[in-house]
Amino acid sequence: MAIHSSVVKDLMFQLAGGQDFILAGDFNIKPWDICYQALTEKDFRGVNLPESSTYGISYRPNTEQILKSAYREKNGAEPAYTDFSDTAPSPNFCATLDYIFFNGHLTVEKVLELPDHPSGESYPDETHPSDHLMIAATFQLS
Repeated sequence: MAIHSSVVKDLMFQLAGGQDFILAGDFNIKPWDICYQALTEKDFRGVNLPESSTYGISYRPNTEQILKSAYREKNGAEPAYTDFSDTAPSPNFCATLDYIFFNGHLTVEKVLELPDHPSGESYPDETHPSDHLMIAATFQLS
């Protein structure tokens, strides 16, 4: 998975062609995972990514460019959780999996406030239509 994180980061920088961009979604990675580090840290350590792939994809590790997380930039840390589910093989799974990454000259004005602790048995429930919480951020162009 670390190579996937690194590839998507590299591809976003290539497609943006020097412009600012936002990349948001359910990444299925936790803030302490090597995949998160591949997106957010220069010269991340812990894994040697190959220079190319046996699947015919041209690839080189991109350790110079990084993405910033809107929640971490605004609050100093990622949310306590963005997913609370009861699915096999992980009953009562509760972790941060969703992110709003960005680069460039964008400033995070605000982020949607999220609860510190889940309520109930698991999501979805009557008040949460998904096992994931909605995340949102407002950016200022600088």
